[in-house]
Amino acid sequence: MLSTTSIFILILLAALCHAGWSSIVKSKNSLGIMSITSIVEIIFFIPLIFFVPFPSIEIWYFIFASVILHGFYRLSVVFSYKYGDLSLVYPIARGGSSLIIAILTLIFFTEKISYLGLLAIIIVSAGIFFVSYSKSFKLNLPAFFLAISTALLIAAYTLVDGYGIRLSENKYSYLYWMLLLNGVPVLIFSFFSNQISLNEINMKFICWGILAGFLAILSYGIIVWSMQYLTIAYVSSIRESSVIFATIFSIIFLKEKQGKKRLVPAILIVGGISLLYFQI
Repeated sequence: MLSTTSIFILILLAALCHAGWSSIVKSKNSLGIMSITSIVEIIFFIPLIFFVPFPSIEIWYFIFASVILHGFYRLSVVFSYKYGDLSLVYPIARGGSSLIIAILTLIFFTEKISYLGLLAIIIVSAGIFFVSYSKSFKLNLPAFFLAISTALLIAAYTLVDGYGIRLSENKYSYLYWMLLLNGVPVLIFSFFSNQISLNEINMKFICWGILAGFLAILSYGIIVWSMQYLTIAYVSSIRESSVIFATIFSIIFLKEKQGKKRLVPAILIVGGISLLYFQI
C-alpha cells in the first residue's frame, strides 16, 4: 500500500485531471465530448476486464447503480454548462457534493470523522461555495438547480462506488467494469439526440474528446481506488481542490469575466484541504 502522502498527492492529480476534463466539456459541444469520452473508456477497459475475475451478483448491484447515477450525472453536467459558467456551476456542484457526503456518512454509515476533519470539510465546502459568489451575481435559476442536482448525483455515485469497491473481493474488477460501463447511458442518449452537429466532428474535435476521455479515466479511477484506503468523505473533500484548477482554467482558457473574483475564496479551500490532510 502507498503512504498516506502518496495517496493525497494522487488525489490532487485526480482533481487536476477532472478540472481539465470539465474545461474541455464546457468549451466544446458538451454532449459530443461526453460521447467520445465514453467511447475512449470502453476501448480502454475492454481488454482489462479479461485480466480480472468476473464480479459477483452482489457487486453487480453496485456497478449498475453507479452506471445509472453516472449517466444522469453526465447529462446534468451537459445541461448545467449550457446554462451557466464553469466558474459558477462547478463550485456549487463540487462543494455541495462534498458536504452532502460528509453528512450522509455521519448519519447513515459507520465512517468515523474527527471534529477537526468535519470542520475541514465544512471549510472546504464553504470556500467552494464562496468561489461562486460575486456582488453583481444574479441568481441563474436553471444553472443553480442543475448544479444542485449534479451535487446530489455526485454524492450518490461516490458513496455507491466507495462501498462497492470495498465490498468487492477484487478491487480492480469493480473499478474496470464500472469505468467501462459508466459512460454507456450518455453514449446511447447521444445517438438519439439532435444536439450533436456532424459539422463539428473533425479531427481536432475528436482529439479533444480523446484527451477528455483519458482525463476522465484518470480523475475518477484514482478517486475510487483511493476510497478503499481513506475515509470516503475525506477523499471527496480533497478532490474538490479541482475547483481551484477549474477557476484558473476558466480565466485562462474560457475567458470568464467572474473568474478572477472567484480566486480569493480558494484560500479557504487550500486551508481546509491542508487541515484535512493532517486528519488522515
